[in-house]
Amino acid sequence: MFARNKFNLLSTAALSVCAIALTVAPANALPGQNINTVLNWAKTRPQLSALKYNNEAHGYEGRNGNLYFYVNTTSENGTVTKEGITVSNDPSIKFTTNNAKGMKLLQNIYNSEIANDFRNSRSVAKVGRDTFSRGQKFAYITAEVQNGTNLQIISLNNLQGEIKNAKYCQTHQCDL
Repeated sequence: MFARNKFNLLSTAALSVCAIALTVAPANALPGQNINTVLNWAKTRPQLSALKYNNEAHGYEGRNGNLYFYVNTTSENGTVTKEGITVSNDPSIKFTTNNAKGMKLLQNIYNSEIANDFRNSRSVAKVGRDTFSRGQKFAYITAEVQNGTNLQIISLNNLQGEIKNAKYCQTHQCDL
């Protein structure tokens, strides 16, 4: 009888831990995750279209109206290194911390935790059109692009490398 109660107690504890983990850490498509997690997540986002692999870009991409979403990966079935959102032909949306429509879009695509991380991030560098910011969880690259606005999410570990690469590309020919 003692062994059965111990098993029930352990089972209940394990299920509780799983339930808490799922509540605290909902599935999001973010740098560091496996691309399959991201592809499944993207299917649940009404703002995004189905993502298709692009060999030349080494990542997945999709367009839904004026919203273009892309995910760079280490390989076709690899780890996400960078994600980006570009919104075209809507001057009311800017990926800046003080633009309500841009912040709302970011919250709707990801969640309030990521939107708040971006909102509270601090600018650390500006190279050409790109502004690099450091949040608590992720780093962000924003830019005004032709007829639109762009936001990229990268891991904090990659921030200095991205800044260095952008500076290099200011004076050298780079494939973008």
